[in-house]
Amino acid sequence: MNNLWYSFRELKNNLLFKIIIIIQITIAIVLLYRVNELRSYETNKLKAMGEITNNKKIYKLVSEYESIDKFLEDKKIPNKFSNFSRSIQERFTLVTTKYGEMTLKNFDGIEKFLDKDLQNAEVEEGYSLVNSLQCTSNFFEVFNIKLSDGSFDEFNKFTKINFLEWDEQCIPIILGDSYRKIFKLNEVIETAHIKCRVVGFMNENQFILDKGIYDLCRVKNLNTFIVCPIPKNLMDANINNAFLIVDNKTSDDFNFIKNYIDNLAEKQNVKLSITDPSENITNFVQSLQYNANIKLIIIYFIVFFVTIGLIVIFTNSISTRRKEFSIHIIHGATIKDICIRIILEHVFLVSLSTIFSFLYLIKNNVLIITEIIRFEPKLFFQSALILIIIVFLVSLIPIYYLKKYRLNYLIKGE
Repeated sequence: MNNLWYSFRELKNNLLFKIIIIIQITIAIVLLYRVNELRSYETNKLKAMGEITNNKKIYKLVSEYESIDKFLEDKKIPNKFSNFSRSIQERFTLVTTKYGEMTLKNFDGIEKFLDKDLQNAEVEEGYSLVNSLQCTSNFFEVFNIKLSDGSFDEFNKFTKINFLEWDEQCIPIILGDSYRKIFKLNEVIETAHIKCRVVGFMNENQFILDKGIYDLCRVKNLNTFIVCPIPKNLMDANINNAFLIVDNKTSDDFNFIKNYIDNLAEKQNVKLSITDPSENITNFVQSLQYNANIKLIIIYFIVFFVTIGLIVIFTNSISTRRKEFSIHIIHGATIKDICIRIILEHVFLVSLSTIFSFLYLIKNNVLIITEIIRFEPKLFFQSALILIIIVFLVSLIPIYYLKKYRLNYLIKGE
């Protein structure tokens, strides 16, 4: 008990010195956690993409119009894109998405959900544009998106009717997991233009492939998204934002599919085609591997410099505290007691650093474009454990020197 009391009381001595050590260890824990957090996130992202594409190929329809004006002119022709869409769906699956245009009343913490691509757009006072997309009913099945609460039934019904039939109806929406603490299932939400009802919440960390297929920056997390049904007429009009899905079991290769689509487009005078994602797949995997290696190097650097710093600090503390140790010995302490007190001092320092870093990290989530990376206790304790082991091993150095010195040498002090 005396050793515990002496160790605790020692924290008040050389207070500035102790604060520097606490700050050093706290920063090291935070940095290690952030690096591990990003590595874990990217690993989960790669795993999710593997689950999405393990039984299918996903091709992106791309516009080959000379300008956006030419595309809009064709868009005005009744049923032109609708007929093209139906022709494709006779043989393949199409998934259509459309981003943006969903507004919510401002609330505390809404900045995490804001659509950064539309941050300069004008909206009604008191409202903000949030991350959102409209999609067809097969969107969820194609991307293996699961619900933790609610059902897809009502959502799917609204994808089969035209926009005019939506008038004065309450639109079913599905929310990302980050909305769980803000809205409740079946709650009615008023946007700037329509009323919506929450019919489901997605599982945490549900990923989709955005426009640049297998492009790392286009792998989007739906945690902060609102997903709305896309009306049938808008579905056809936005065919340039569609994905073409091909089962891996089919014998059709990319060249066959591209020729098939190009022939359909030529017959119907539509300038749309598909792209081959194979090159992007390689770049995608290489980018993840490169990022993982960089983060591993950062971890090594952090551990190395923290270890060197603590070795220097703890070793110098022995020579500067000889007088203090000599007084303890005169009052009946043994070398073993002093060693225990040094270990307990370091335990207090690490404990305080761990608490400070925990409080900081739990209040400061990382926001990457549209994705909130939540605090993960397991990763935190892994990071903290690395520092605890380092401090423990470094603590053995002053203990080694204490045991190396003779008792008379310590009693003499300085």
